[in-house]
Amino acid sequence: MRFFKSRLAYATRRAELEIHAFAILTTHFHLLVRSPTGQIAEGMRRVQNEYVRWFNRRNRRDGPLFRGRFVSRRASSLRYRRILVGYIDRNPVSAGMAVSAEAYEYGSARHYANQDGPRWLTRDWIERDCVERNSADHLGEDTFTWAAYQSAYSTQRARAHDLAEQRLQHPPSAVDPLDELVQAAPRAVLAWMRRKAALADGSEPGLPCVAATWISAACRTLGERSVWTTRTGRRNEVDLWSVLQVGLLRDLASLRWREIAQRIEASTASAKRHYAIHQREIAGDECYANQAQETACELLRGVR
Repeated sequence: MRFFKSRLAYATRRAELEIHAFAILTTHFHLLVRSPTGQIAEGMRRVQNEYVRWFNRRNRRDGPLFRGRFVSRRASSLRYRRILVGYIDRNPVSAGMAVSAEAYEYGSARHYANQDGPRWLTRDWIERDCVERNSADHLGEDTFTWAAYQSAYSTQRARAHDLAEQRLQHPPSAVDPLDELVQAAPRAVLAWMRRKAALADGSEPGLPCVAATWISAACRTLGERSVWTTRTGRRNEVDLWSVLQVGLLRDLASLRWREIAQRIEASTASAKRHYAIHQREIAGDECYANQAQETACELLRGVR
């Protein structure tokens, strides 16, 4: 792990990488990086290749060490970058390698807690951002402290952890509406949902804005409190909480039909039928639209 960190240090000296947060575990690593010269791919290629050559010589082995090329996802949203800091810190804790993020020797949280660190760790953005965030929340912090960091990038938020995991597994997208949606007025959120619902069913969903686990839990709780049905034909009735769940899983969690079907324990055709009802109800039934708006806004508030 120390040698891997030394490779990161050399990459920053070459101006290929600028590292803001990291966690190096025994089987994988997480980095929040920026490249001042647009060389993330080249920087990471060198880091991994140099590490593999050293590891193979040290252990008298040959051949590949990493399973494949590193996976990278653009973090263009400020709110998502904040989520990622806590997600990275939480990894060694979730893996049982430390009792707290700041106790883990090979993670950046320890350096933020001690307000020190190696030269290759770029701390200015995170330190400035958590001070500004806490100041905006009227918490009285005008200088960087570990308490301010914990408040801004809580490692205990399992919801944020789920959302980060979901995004890492999702194909890259050029558009990230997370900041806009979280800050938007309720009617603006509803307008966005109606635009999404008006798209063709075959359209590719964008980046997830809310973790699927939150949506399923919220709709399940709402469904337990009240019965809410609509007639789909001459005799058939359908549970609108299930319809809303499918609509939110598609629009806010950006799940594919197969993933939605697995989550609701139904067929892909049934998931698509539910979404067709969602499209109809959100466009023509004000009661349904208001409930969808209220639920979506509550879920988005949890991302804050």
